[in-house]
Amino acid sequence: MISFRSFHIRALVAAKSGTSGSAAATAATATSATSSSSSAVVSGVSHILKTPHELRVVQVQIVHRHGDRTPITPLLNESYWASELVPDELSQRVASSTTILRDDSPHKILHLAGGRGPFGKLTQLGLLQMVQVGTELREQLVLEEHRHDDATISHTIDEHGHVHWNRGRLFCAATNPLHPSKIKVMSTDFPRTIQSVQGTLVGLFPDPADTIATPITVDARHTNHLIPDPQPRQSVEQEELERSLGSRPHLRAVETTMKDLAMQTTQSLRHLLGDDAFAVSFGVGEENDDKNGTTTTTTTKRTKELKKKLSWAQLSEITKCLQTRDMLPASITPEMQQAISKHTAWRWFENLRHPRLAFLSMNTMAKTMIVQAMHDRIEELAGGGESSTSDDVPLLYLYSAHDSTLIGLLCAFRLEQPAEWPEYGSYFKVELIEAKPLTGDDEGAAAAVQYLVRFSLNGEVLRCKWEDCDEALHMIPVDLLSHYVSTKGATSLE
Repeated sequence: MISFRSFHIRALVAAKSGTSGSAAATAATATSATSSSSSAVVSGVSHILKTPHELRVVQVQIVHRHGDRTPITPLLNESYWASELVPDELSQRVASSTTILRDDSPHKILHLAGGRGPFGKLTQLGLLQMVQVGTELREQLVLEEHRHDDATISHTIDEHGHVHWNRGRLFCAATNPLHPSKIKVMSTDFPRTIQSVQGTLVGLFPDPADTIATPITVDARHTNHLIPDPQPRQSVEQEELERSLGSRPHLRAVETTMKDLAMQTTQSLRHLLGDDAFAVSFGVGEENDDKNGTTTTTTTKRTKELKKKLSWAQLSEITKCLQTRDMLPASITPEMQQAISKHTAWRWFENLRHPRLAFLSMNTMAKTMIVQAMHDRIEELAGGGESSTSDDVPLLYLYSAHDSTLIGLLCAFRLEQPAEWPEYGSYFKVELIEAKPLTGDDEGAAAAVQYLVRFSLNGEVLRCKWEDCDEALHMIPVDLLSHYVSTKGATSLE
């Protein structure tokens, strides 16, 4: 059931945007992307657990991409793109139940992907998408119905004899309801990601009384750790490694075959570009070389060559924004746009799959944020904290970030590559599952408790395959995951 609050905000967005055609289809796609079946959520259990177990989800971490946005690359007709943004009144209403923590350092460097003016900002359609994402996440996280006189109502038994508490959900409305005190929210310090998570929270907490009484803090102080391509990079080694990986023969060979597509698309877009379009630079392996301060003839020539065409990241994001609004130039076919997006994704995965680059770019988030949060929860449970009532360690983490974040984490955790680039509103889920054997005495069962981690993207379970693993795993013991994240790629010798 959609609450009045969620419905009201959706209606406001729809009324102000007048979305139709491809934009409406995009909103529908976002909704379907967040739908998942219970069979997908419980897959892979029997592969790890050979005897029946009681399975309880004790923590969930969600990393979602922001919703639909305007192009980051400046285009002409700024007034049109400004009209696509979330109106101030609606933005203030959505933001009213949150407080933002920011790094107020005067030396903070703004990322070029943040955009200028109306560019790189969340649209009205994007806000609607994120409210829908929040609503779908609530359905996946909270077991709404429960009868105390029949405990089996809240649990299910699968074909292998495993008992799934709360039907695989983290919260139960009757015994352990979702509440703002049980959630921790982080975001990159971009307007579009902050507004996106505020929209997600509207769908996640449909009763406004929840967040009015307990406003939710959004921590936006860790941007450089939530993306693989901070500006500047976290280390000189990462900068040099990106350049080195980009010059590999097989990548250069593919670039040669794709050059004509890049040039043709750039020419088709040139009449739409703003004066500073070529000054925008973002993406792993796509930063402009002239930012490095090199003044040799070779570098100067390369810089001039780069300015003759847009980077792949720019080509992908501009054509996607235009396609969503049925505004692609006739000379750019849907097949061309798909080829551009596919190649851009291939480049990102090809670079970030390198163990050392994955470590340098995403290890802080993967290890000290995501994995450490799981260890904190396990330690709390071991100390007597009840998984159904304890609020000291957050049960739910919500990170609002970017497609680059999702791709970076997929590579950092060695997960199988999805078939398509993560669309607006895509979400990556990390579940911590407590597994207790159903056979034997209570003392023996307690000693045999395992903690397993399961990954999924938009409801589809992703298997992880580490370098020295014999097979891909649907779930992985948390201690093994912690070992891999701490050691794989940790040295430049690998």
